[in-house]
Amino acid sequence: MKGTAQATILNENFSTCNPNLPVGWLTYSVFGVDSWNCTASGVVGNGAYMNGYSGGGNNNNEDWLISPELNLANYVTPHVSFWSRTKFAGSALQVLISYNYSGIGNPNFATWTTLSVSLPAPNSDYWFLSQNIDLSPYKSQPFYVAFKYTSNVNAAALWRIDEVKVEESALSLQKKFLNVGQCVAGSASTSSTFEFTMSGISGNLEVIAPTPFQLSKDNINFGPQLTYNAAASGIPQTVYARIQPNVPDKVYRDSIQFVYNGFPVKERAYILGTSLPDDRTLRVVNWNMRWFGEPNFCNCDTALARSNATLVLKDLNADLYCIQELVNVNALALLTTALGPNYQSVVSPYCSGATNPGAGNYPSGQKLAYIYNSNKIQNLGTFGILASTYPNDTMPYYCFSSGRFPFVLKAKLLLANGGSDTIIFANIHGKASTTQSDYDRRVCASERLTDSLNSLFPQQKVMVVGDYNDFLEGSTVTGNVNSPYKYVLDHGFTGISLPSKYPGQSTYTGSTDYLIDNIVSKSNLYSKYVDSSFLIFNEAIKYINDYSNTTSDHFPCMTYHKFVFPTSTTTYQQNHSPFHFQLQNPSSNTLSLFDMDGFSGKASLRIFDLFGSMVFSKELQVSTKNCTLQVPDLSSGMYFVELSNQSGRNVQKWIVEQ
Repeated sequence: MKGTAQATILNENFSTCNPNLPVGWLTYSVFGVDSWNCTASGVVGNGAYMNGYSGGGNNNNEDWLISPELNLANYVTPHVSFWSRTKFAGSALQVLISYNYSGIGNPNFATWTTLSVSLPAPNSDYWFLSQNIDLSPYKSQPFYVAFKYTSNVNAAALWRIDEVKVEESALSLQKKFLNVGQCVAGSASTSSTFEFTMSGISGNLEVIAPTPFQLSKDNINFGPQLTYNAAASGIPQTVYARIQPNVPDKVYRDSIQFVYNGFPVKERAYILGTSLPDDRTLRVVNWNMRWFGEPNFCNCDTALARSNATLVLKDLNADLYCIQELVNVNALALLTTALGPNYQSVVSPYCSGATNPGAGNYPSGQKLAYIYNSNKIQNLGTFGILASTYPNDTMPYYCFSSGRFPFVLKAKLLLANGGSDTIIFANIHGKASTTQSDYDRRVCASERLTDSLNSLFPQQKVMVVGDYNDFLEGSTVTGNVNSPYKYVLDHGFTGISLPSKYPGQSTYTGSTDYLIDNIVSKSNLYSKYVDSSFLIFNEAIKYINDYSNTTSDHFPCMTYHKFVFPTSTTTYQQNHSPFHFQLQNPSSNTLSLFDMDGFSGKASLRIFDLFGSMVFSKELQVSTKNCTLQVPDLSSGMYFVELSNQSGRNVQKWIVEQ
């Protein structure tokens, strides 16, 4: 008698695991007082865990966690994967398969085959992905997958597992990440391509794009889904991908999925695109590159690390890259050249233990750097905050990790129609480690940095970006309720990368809830930040082999900032004289448009505040020369109303009274 119905799909994230394990999963304790249970500390959300330590000591235990019975006969090449994490000394988890387990009772009465599986190192306490576990030899008849835990009075490890998936693996994908770029709402981006090959197709393979991304076989006819049959089996297929958004000023980040005869395929293509105008958008990336170019301390192949870094930076396609832990200046020059002729770089002339390039520690020290797109950014100068005070004042030197002063770039943005703005970037690499002394040095550094920036640039737009080595809320150091950077946030700066906004996310590989690479900005620059556009580029670990060891132990972070310059209405009126409209001034949240000459059919209405941030948008169907609509929740003040269609646009000032 079977205990559960057979399953053809397994995609278990244990989200329903509270307090009982998900339906279909079985637990059996052969002996011992402990057993498999639910935990809220999975990779993301809940997971399953087993710990043989309880009652003040280690215990003898044998406990099984068993999947639903799986029928994978219709897969070509099924693979299982899962995430696991272990802490404390103890036996490794075993992963086993059985054809003849009844689904009820002691699993030792059945025959089990042990799978060869890579697992995290003992007592490593970081999440590890076990993947490429081939189930093809076992698909001829239904079977169970089990996780077997053992402990004794001498050693009892804690094990957690999460995200157990069975997926079709007969498909190979050449390119696993696509950045299709930017286009304004209502239009389509240029297309990017990727190629896949799937062997053994005996039914239908569906390639599915999430909205608002679209796919095409011929770069002419686009839609949300493509279908392939057996005629495509074993033949490389080229797919064109683009974005066609309807909502303005959004960042879209998702994945293209493959489904074979209703079964999920393991491979997927990750995709990024926005509905932002490229010529008014600044893209900023922040990345600790882990001893970049230094083979001994990174313990890596530096040529491979540089190749991987080039791929990541090209995929992100940013305008400014703020780099920490650069060591080899020549390696950075090669990386910059690989990005293209419009990119330039600049490196700090100091680092920990070296206050100038001639110091003995400088060649091997961790330095700060910028790589920037010279078509978007003009370098107006760089310097180190408080570097000039040394050695007369040694406290900044001490607080900034023995001379790792923040590296400031004064950048002039070169934007559309001659528009420009100036931003002060402060690239930081905070004192590492989690002792109280380390925390205190970060507090000192944040105070000195904030006071210096506010004194030097009281009115300018300022962004502080880098590896803070701590949170913006709370701290990595036990016993400290406040962030060591609280002083920054209390004195004119707003945090973008707040842990409360990105729960469970981490910028440090192998960790959860560990957001230590951060961005803050002054309010006059924060108003340019595109809401919710901060992203941690953990896609890198999914398409770069052994990312944490070959490339970096940090993920790059990216933000988008939009700059609008509707400072007058005459520019648009002169350039597009056939398009006019008037509006009632002042008014109270009721926008009345009249004399709309030149606008007919579909038109886009957008309202901006004085900082250039869009506060309202609406698509209109213009059939008369007059229109009235409600615009709720606007505070008193001046706004800019833009009306546009495919042929032109016009901007008018609007004064709102309460």
